[in-house]
Amino acid sequence: MRSGTVGIIANPASGKDIRRLVAHGSTFDNNEKINIVRRVLLALDAIGVERVIHMPDAYSIVTRAREAIKVDLSVEPLVMPILANPGDSYEAARRLSDLGADCVITLGGDGTNRVIAKGIGDVPMVAISTGTNNVFPRMIEGTLAGLAAGLVATQPLVRETAVRRHPRLDVLLDGEPKDMALIDVVTSRHAWIGARALWDATHLREIVLSRVAVSEIGMCALGGILHPEAAGKAHGVHIKIGPGGRNMLSPLAPGLVKSIPVAASRLMNFGDSVELDASPCTVALDGEREFEILKPVHHLSVEINPLGPNVVEVDAALRSGALCGAFIPQ
Repeated sequence: MRSGTVGIIANPASGKDIRRLVAHGSTFDNNEKINIVRRVLLALDAIGVERVIHMPDAYSIVTRAREAIKVDLSVEPLVMPILANPGDSYEAARRLSDLGADCVITLGGDGTNRVIAKGIGDVPMVAISTGTNNVFPRMIEGTLAGLAAGLVATQPLVRETAVRRHPRLDVLLDGEPKDMALIDVVTSRHAWIGARALWDATHLREIVLSRVAVSEIGMCALGGILHPEAAGKAHGVHIKIGPGGRNMLSPLAPGLVKSIPVAASRLMNFGDSVELDASPCTVALDGEREFEILKPVHHLSVEINPLGPNVVEVDAALRSGALCGAFIPQ
């Protein structure tokens, strides 16, 4: 018996930013995304998912994946305009939430998932990494991602045991909500956005992280290197970059390990807020510069909010599915 609805948001632009030129990031072309989605669909079909609803895109990633395989589930595009910008992912997430999707599978990097998280509400996410600096999405085989999402969509017990909240960083400008990030908020001495990606440590001013992890890449890695004793615990980190402290080697991007002068750092707990230096700068969210502060009269603050997106723990979903007999053919 089939049940459940799973959404798919595959960002055709992920994995193609300037860090392919200034570092050594992996490239996930859209043909590879089609291959990943094909394996996702086969797994969803095998576990008994009834319906897949997906974001349309100019490359027709999900449609082309569906054409090459035989599955019994229904695969339908969302009825929405295609603007070929991050707003597509946000709009798709919002519509999937409104339609009552049981789970959403995403293909993208930290930036893509940040946009999706803003629109997804409480719908659980399985995030497959196809971006550059990936901390939120994981490098996971599409078949396993599809099985985990399908189990969450069709098995209430799996949903109860394998979904957990991840934190987010709320960004406030002059006391009013401005935006949010999943992993890091970074201020840069650059006063213009330019190429959105961050990779040059000499331009960094302050960093706020939503977690402490040693085995990550990008800004998140620096927090784990500075505070290894807190790795994996419910802490964030506030880091000031500049002279007066110590230099630390940190992997800023794939193949790019740089010495970063750390003036100060401290751990943060859920609910903690920190005010950042808001003199002229750009503010990057999850690795991409999003807005400029051009006048030194603003107040910029970041708070660690424990009520971020719901995320499927793939290992826990597969284990719970096995325990409840979901892998026994009917």
